[in-house]
Amino acid sequence: MAQFNKGDIVNLKSGSPDMTVISIITNSSDDANIEMAYEAYKTKFGESDAFYVCKWFSNGSFKEEVFPEEAIE
Repeated sequence: MAQFNKGDIVNLKSGSPDMTVISIITNSSDDANIEMAYEAYKTKFGESDAFYVCKWFSNGSFKEEVFPEEAIE
C-alpha cells in the first residue's frame, strides 16, 4: 500500500523544493499500462512498494519526475 496520496506535498529525503504527488504507480493495479510502468520503474530504481509522479515549480516552469517511495518524505 502506498504511503502517500495524490495531492500530498513531499520532499526528497536529501532535500528538494516542495513537490505535489500527482500520480501513484503500484504493482497492485488492474490497469495493464500501470503494471508496465511499475515494472519499468522497478528496473530503473529497484524494488519499491510504490513510485510517485511528482510535480513542482522551479525557475519559472513546472518540473515533473518519478521517485521511489524510499526517496521521499
